[in-house]
Amino acid sequence: MARSFGLLAIGLLLVSCVDVSDVPNFERMSAEELAEYNNSRSLSQMIVCAQDERSFSRVRRRRCATVEQMYGSAQQAEQLGVLNQIPGYTQ
Repeated sequence: MARSFGLLAIGLLLVSCVDVSDVPNFERMSAEELAEYNNSRSLSQMIVCAQDERSFSRVRRRRCATVEQMYGSAQQAEQLGVLNQIPGYTQ
């Protein structure tokens, strides 16, 4: 019992030491910063942001994800006509 408690304590200590400061916060980036970030990415890995409209809240939330996560694939994004809205995208 004491051994499992010790392992749990060590595990929690290691998890709390993880540094996530190198992960960019896309929701807080400006359009220029997103364009700069997207310049070095493939189309499926480019970041797109959309305003999440909620009927029950007055607070607008900005949701950012890769093209692949948001639309499924670059081909679907092309069919939906959203590629011209991606900061930093040029054909």
